Amino acid sequence: MNELFQLAASVGGIGGLVAVIILFLYRHDRKESLQQMRDDRKFMEDRLDKVITAYNETTSNNIKILTELYTYLRLKNGSKG
Repeated sequence: MNELFQLAASVGGIGGLVAVIILFLYRHDRKESLQQMRDDRKFMEDRLDKVITAYNETTSNNIKILTELYTYLRLKNGSKG
């Protein structure tokens, strides 16, 4: 890393040195941003998975209840329909 700074300073002077520093800061910031986006996406996917699971359970329970209601009504009212 020191060699890179020395090379940048010798080739580009102070401007080259500043450019290398800015490049390293940008790369560091970009890596952190990408990691944060991955973490956010994982959180959202986990949350969505929980919502879908809860929805599927609710739907299954509702289907069971409707089936039982239908059966009850058929037995109570006879085979009308």
